[in-house]
Amino acid sequence: MSMHSLPVELLDSVAQYLSSSSLAALAQTCSTLCPVAQRILYCSVSASAWSQNLCVIDTFAKKPHVARFVRSFYIAIDSLAPVFLAYYRQLAKAILNMSELTSLTLLVDSSVSWVLKEASSRIHFPHLLHFTCSFSFDENVARFLDRTPSLLELEVDSIPTTSTLQSPPPYLAPTSIPQLEQFIGSSRTAELIVPGRPVKSIHLNGGLLEDDIPLLARSTVPVVILGAVTNSPPVPFLETLHRHVPHLVYLRVMSTKGIFMAPTAEFYEQMASILTSFTELSAFEFSGMHWGSKAKQDDGTKRVWQSAPLQISNHSEDDLLFGSEIFLAY
Repeated sequence: MSMHSLPVELLDSVAQYLSSSSLAALAQTCSTLCPVAQRILYCSVSASAWSQNLCVIDTFAKKPHVARFVRSFYIAIDSLAPVFLAYYRQLAKAILNMSELTSLTLLVDSSVSWVLKEASSRIHFPHLLHFTCSFSFDENVARFLDRTPSLLELEVDSIPTTSTLQSPPPYLAPTSIPQLEQFIGSSRTAELIVPGRPVKSIHLNGGLLEDDIPLLARSTVPVVILGAVTNSPPVPFLETLHRHVPHLVYLRVMSTKGIFMAPTAEFYEQMASILTSFTELSAFEFSGMHWGSKAKQDDGTKRVWQSAPLQISNHSEDDLLFGSEIFLAY
């Protein structure tokens, strides 16, 4: 039987075990095996100055049929090793050609969000599930999100600039990213993206105020994972969280309020009390400290939370995390 008559699925199964160098060699053998090798070789691409493969962008910009093989694309350009403006023009063309992406990560100059503009005005990305970028949430990003109906995970505006905070936010259609489940970025952008979408996991890099929390609660599903930085007092902040997002399962809070003051015994008791009100909470971290807990013996659905600083045990058989002297049951 001729190799040319073999099913493509069989050729794919064999080729997937080849090394990158072998795939590159296979692609040069004949017209039948070339697309088989390219489909595997370019399925997942990670480009960076360290990998010395930034030139792959030129390939994707000039060869749309190759770019369509890409499913996962990651590019990182170090600010200490910048590239010419012409390179970003090629990157814009490459993104336009990678229409079958499922994952896209752009860690590049935060001022070049225009690389998304051509793609977002001409094509859709129906299979894109994950999008991470170093851009602020501006008009170019918003228009790109209009073209990603299946997006589940989004990271944008993680490091807001002064100009971003002073400029008016872009318009994002209510019908955009209807399936979004996870958001990472600033609280300012979260207030625009979370309401009206099924976002259940939120990680915020900017300061979250108590007044912002009700907007996060406007997700169409219960928020179960939250990581945030706040300069609000911890106890009132947690009380506000409980009122609006009571179904949290994992919670991480970094507070800049009283950061140089050692927590008092009263503070530990107050924290334990409010944490107990989160009936579904299973893990809590406060300013880098993991808050110990254990399930109540008489009710496995509730937890008892640490209500005093952890003590050094003199007996190896003692359970350090769950010793009775550091918990209050409510």
